[in-house]
Amino acid sequence: MAVFVSPLRRLWQPRRPLFWLVIVFNLLSSAMAWALHLAQPTGLLQALLTGSALINTALGWWLLARLWRETAPASQGDAHVQGPADPQDR
Repeated sequence: MAVFVSPLRRLWQPRRPLFWLVIVFNLLSSAMAWALHLAQPTGLLQALLTGSALINTALGWWLLARLWRETAPASQGDAHVQGPADPQDR
């Protein structure tokens, strides 16, 4: 279970504005897809809504990838090299 919790902690960061931008872009694209489904517009309006929904989705994924990269865990170095012992361990 801990395998699934660590990636979610990297994404769930409500104190960061980038997190909320991801949420907003994904909600906007969902709302546009819902409007396309319900209203079934034709012509230019359909093209505009579809294009906007796709752009919002792409921006949401891009921001999500950026959030993922910015919260990458610190590199622990080589696992085979023994580091200095902690004073508490003595």
